[in-house]
Amino acid sequence: MVLGPSDVIHIGVWKNSDLSQTVTVGPDGFISLPLVGNVQVAGFTSDQLGKAIASRLTTYVVNPEVTVSIVEIRSRQVYILGQVSKPGSFPLIAPTHVLQLIAEAGGLTNYAKRKSIVVLRPEPGGTKKIAFDYNGVVRGDSKQDIMLQTGDTVFVP
Repeated sequence: MVLGPSDVIHIGVWKNSDLSQTVTVGPDGFISLPLVGNVQVAGFTSDQLGKAIASRLTTYVVNPEVTVSIVEIRSRQVYILGQVSKPGSFPLIAPTHVLQLIAEAGGLTNYAKRKSIVVLRPEPGGTKKIAFDYNGVVRGDSKQDIMLQTGDTVFVP
């Protein structure tokens, strides 16, 4: 998984607890570490980041062994609002469809307009509005279930 702003990661430097720490990636995509200073994190996987930090530590530590663990994913979020039991933001950890997000949000309320659910997807130049056929998906038409992307908002009127 590619890291991004607001993700929480733990950086472990073997046999050097002073350099091991848990940090939150800043909004600019960087973290600050002792000895190495600011390190770009956004756009890297945990393995790539571990190797980059290890190479920068070689000036100070002999053969540094660095591991990077993801503690909390905050950069990949989807949102649901309107007539669901628990509206809010949810981490997009694995591939998730609209019906799954509705389930995570506690399901639809009695007042939900099942035929008017939409996914609002940010795109360059504006927001794309995608209709979601709740009844079709519930009846087994899985082609109608939309795969969510980071930043999507599901609106249930």
